[in-house]
Amino acid sequence: MTKEEQPLQQEPAWPSEAYGWYVVFVLCVCGMVAFIDRQIINLLVEDIKADLSLSDTQISLLQGLAFALFYAIAAIPLGRLADSGSRRRIIAVGIAVWTVAAAACGLAKNFLQLFLARMAVGVGEATLTPSGFSMLGDLFRPHRLSLPVSVFTGSSFVGSGLALLIGGFVIAQLSASPQVVLPLLGEMRPWEAAFVICALPGIVVVALFMLTVREPVRRGIAAENSNTSPPLGEVLVFVRSNAGVFAAVFLGISVLAAVQFCLGAWVPAHFIRNLGWTASQVGYAYGLIFLICGTGGVITGGFIADRLQARGMRDGHLRVAFAAALLTIPFVTLLPMVSTPEMAVALLAPSIFLGTVPFGAGPALIPVICPARMRGLLVAIYLLIANIVGQAGGPLVVALFTDYVFGSPELVSRSLMVVPAMLLLIGAVLVRLGFKGLRGAA
Repeated sequence: MTKEEQPLQQEPAWPSEAYGWYVVFVLCVCGMVAFIDRQIINLLVEDIKADLSLSDTQISLLQGLAFALFYAIAAIPLGRLADSGSRRRIIAVGIAVWTVAAAACGLAKNFLQLFLARMAVGVGEATLTPSGFSMLGDLFRPHRLSLPVSVFTGSSFVGSGLALLIGGFVIAQLSASPQVVLPLLGEMRPWEAAFVICALPGIVVVALFMLTVREPVRRGIAAENSNTSPPLGEVLVFVRSNAGVFAAVFLGISVLAAVQFCLGAWVPAHFIRNLGWTASQVGYAYGLIFLICGTGGVITGGFIADRLQARGMRDGHLRVAFAAALLTIPFVTLLPMVSTPEMAVALLAPSIFLGTVPFGAGPALIPVICPARMRGLLVAIYLLIANIVGQAGGPLVVALFTDYVFGSPELVSRSLMVVPAMLLLIGAVLVRLGFKGLRGAA
């Protein structure tokens, strides 16, 4: 036996795909709960603004920057920890942290307290995706990996949909009276109680995860030295050698993500301010669209990317993202122009479906092309950029246009005409720059 053959023969057998898909299911449940806690604020904008006397710009900071700020601080260390520590334990602790923080949002009495609670939600959620992507890379063979990753990614859109559906239902029930009484907490405003009630599923989810999911065996390069993370210099050399690919994924896909975040943050406000709908009506309609179109778009992106990869098209992931971005532009531009909520809903559905296709194709490249020892860290870097550019940037740019360019809350519709189309074009250009680099990547 040669030295080169020995590691290959020591590589453990792959687990059954049935178990792998069960782990995908549990991770998806975790992701859904995470996004319920993250996105419920989008239905509570008008109530929070009124009770805490906030501007659209301040609301956008709560929707995006507060979450992304601590997420940004925690993502890199947690990504490196995912490359060497117990990913199962990391995720479980994260669920507990974001559950407590999400409930604390309902106890906030001013902008600063709510901002700090939203920051803590970001810290908890920064554990899930890097460790989850890393686990999936050790459960599925590389040519079978894009679809599970895209299904896991799609859980965020299921969570967003459930946040709107459940949030709409909870708000409708709570708004019947000006004060709500919860055990141990006493009287609360409806929006405060909504935060607390929607945080409760996290308790069940952390128990499900710890009781039924095992830590997978690390593979490939990681198996040689599974208790150490690669030096940062080694990671930087790898990123530089594939600069075009990582520019497309880290920057291009993040700019495309900003489109979905700004739609999720401000389309409900547009429906309430300009089209006469209530928060619960928006929650039901937008929630169903996210569940069906958002999830379908992400899974479709991963499925097509896998098919193109199997046919030898090495830049297939980015081609899928590029085409979907361009196809989204006419729908998302027309959406704020129509005068009836029914027409707006009809345009929102393809905007969400096509706009989410890149998230099934683009991020799936990371565990496909990167060395196993770097997987968690590179996913964390992607999430860091995606959250700063997408989660924080998307809602903030719309709010700045509304407050300082158009000058009226009702003119959020004009901001929604300009900002998403502009971001889609920028994102498409950045993704296109990665085609050549991916074809030449090792």
